[in-house]
Amino acid sequence: MRIFWFFFISLILLLSSFVGKVDLNILKIFQTSSIDYQIFTQIRLPRTILAFLSGGILALSGLLFQTLFRNPLTTPFTLGISSGATLGAAIAIIFGFSSSFLGFSFVTLFGFFGALSTVALIYFFSKKLPSSSDHRLILVGIALSFLYSSALLILYYLSDFQESYLILRFTMGSLLTVGYGDILPVLISAVVILFASIKYKHQLKLLSISGEFAFLKGVNVEKILITLFIIISLAVGVLVSIVGPISFIGLIIPHIVRSVIKKSVDKIIITTFLTGGLFLLLCDSVSRSLPTISEIPVGIITSFVGGIVFVYILLSRKK
Repeated sequence: MRIFWFFFISLILLLSSFVGKVDLNILKIFQTSSIDYQIFTQIRLPRTILAFLSGGILALSGLLFQTLFRNPLTTPFTLGISSGATLGAAIAIIFGFSSSFLGFSFVTLFGFFGALSTVALIYFFSKKLPSSSDHRLILVGIALSFLYSSALLILYYLSDFQESYLILRFTMGSLLTVGYGDILPVLISAVVILFASIKYKHQLKLLSISGEFAFLKGVNVEKILITLFIIISLAVGVLVSIVGPISFIGLIIPHIVRSVIKKSVDKIIITTFLTGGLFLLLCDSVSRSLPTISEIPVGIITSFVGGIVFVYILLSRKK
């Protein structure tokens, strides 16, 4: 079965690399001097890999957040991490930081530090509020999301037309990439979040029942919560700083996987990652193939499809 899934995913990745407004000749992609080879190896294939890894990270982060906080609506967007990264990128655009550092643009770096500062603020303020850990983190994250949204509107107001356009494009989410420079940090993030999920899968299974039950079974709930929260948040921060905020994947994919595979959280970690990757890959293929003058950002496609799917899930539930 694992071999079947490996070949199936490889086939989907390969077929997706041929989707786009420019038709590729399968014979010419092996000729290093041809335009088809350059398009396939430097644009289509890197974008396909980036889409698959990004979807996997977003879906798995949603599953982990929903498990840790035992709240089916908790996602990186709910906790303000994506908003922090977006605000950081907008600041870099407004102040005209167009150069790069160590191969990364300042928009990407500011986006990452925006997410990183959000993680630090959530952890700091959560320690000051007299409530249970999961509620503290969620409430502080929501408050920061509103704060970041207000700050982003101020930047919109102060920006000129070109800056407003760049900020708007970033907030829509995009998988446009050339070469493999953006893939390495996303790949590292995917490996780290997968490793952490598998390492703590037993604790996650206990936490999905209740924090009290996990505590009685010997789990250091506070330590696991903070450790996984930081790992997931940094992985999402790296991703959002590169591709922008892509919504709904972390919300609907865990629900879909749970409804199809009725198993505990420790049994669906890999499945959730793969499903999220294939879902975003499909949405990106749709955005590339639509007969529009310019390519529709993939974040618009995921929001449209995700909204419909989520409403369907809500209406189809018996309880």
